[in-house]
Amino acid sequence: MLNYELVTPAVDRAAEIALSKFPAHHDISDVKQELWVWIMENKNTVSRVLVEADYPAAVLEPLLVKAANKYLKKEDAAAYGYDEEDVFHFSVDLIKSILEVVFIHEDWQSFAQAALDGMPRAKAEPATAGNNLASYADVSRAITSLPEEQYNLLVWRYKYRQTFAQIAAETGVTRQAVQQRHEGAVKAIQRALGQVGLSDFRTGYDGRTEPRSNASGQARVERDYEG
Repeated sequence: MLNYELVTPAVDRAAEIALSKFPAHHDISDVKQELWVWIMENKNTVSRVLVEADYPAAVLEPLLVKAANKYLKKEDAAAYGYDEEDVFHFSVDLIKSILEVVFIHEDWQSFAQAALDGMPRAKAEPATAGNNLASYADVSRAITSLPEEQYNLLVWRYKYRQTFAQIAAETGVTRQAVQQRHEGAVKAIQRALGQVGLSDFRTGYDGRTEPRSNASGQARVERDYEG
């Protein structure tokens, strides 16, 4: 059974910590209720922490704060009319489109330097003009920080234009596994490029749900090179 004398204060503190980063109109009682739902869904884990940890609250509270933040982000997105994907500086679709460009560039790693000195290392193209170059440089730098497995997958995919099936045959895994690893690599780049402050999305909203406009949104289309 759960030790409610230990768990209840942890829930209260976690809710307060998470809520401190969000507008006051989010109801702390809703956050606490969501945390109790999380606890019931993860009862075995919580029970093990309470029994095995020397300082259970020190282990449990970060888990609860993480769960509370996840809930509040979802609620905040609904309240202010933005999508959770929007919080990143670069959308997944934009990163994929940039990957197609930077790997075509003969010396694609020079984008990072080009953004600093204003001198692209290859013949100028429309894709390397204006503000686009800074975005390419950001993505290029993020690529170099990836683990070797993810880095190599992107090289096969975007530099050598191999299909998921071809990469799967080379690496001895399923096509589905390659696709999942590809999405993981793109998401890793997205995280490395950072997030927009949530306050930027709240400007002009009064806390009520607002309809989102898709007029300027990018079509979410994945080029598969399978043809």
